[in-house]
Amino acid sequence: STRPCALGAAQRLGAGVSSLRARAPPRVSPVGGRRAPSTEARLRPGRQGVQRIYRLTSEKAQMGVYEYLESIGVPRVNALQVQSKAGEWFEYENAKRGGASDASFGVPEMSRVVDFLSERGVSKDDVGALVAKHPPVLAYDVETRLEPLFEYLGELGLDTDAVVANLTRRPNLLGLDPDQNMRRMVDYLVANGNTQEQALEYLLSTL
Repeated sequence: STRPCALGAAQRLGAGVSSLRARAPPRVSPVGGRRAPSTEARLRPGRQGVQRIYRLTSEKAQMGVYEYLESIGVPRVNALQVQSKAGEWFEYENAKRGGASDASFGVPEMSRVVDFLSERGVSKDDVGALVAKHPPVLAYDVETRLEPLFEYLGELGLDTDAVVANLTRRPNLLGLDPDQNMRRMVDYLVANGNTQEQALEYLLSTL
């Protein structure tokens, strides 16, 4: 009869709909057709987030360096160049002595040099000018580079005040390693007939 046929058709239609629902794809977000991220995924920083955090931290540290350089008398227009050259020298020296590749170089390291120079008598007004003319000095090691420099110039006859006066007048003297090229230069001049005083005068007047 017509009624059993209609009932059978309705049952078959209902089974088909149930089957389609079982095979239906998971619900997607209305934007882009992708699954909505879980709460955990939304809270976990992605690669771009990590890079942004690193960049902001680095920029903050850089601003701290620039502010410090200005505070010791380095002109603002020279601060970037001073920081760059000092950083390059630090990386060179750090690699040469086998230091860690991620060794830090910033205000704490710079302040050790500035404090040493100030203790030896370099005035606050002269520190900034000296650093601006010879930026690598900020990356020098106090114990192995700066103290030996003062000691060796003392051996050549200069007291501390005279060392400070000559370094302030000719910052390029800071570029001479006292245990390497400075000593060799003096030894060469003395070996060729110059007195130690003449050798010292040559250093102070030509470099």
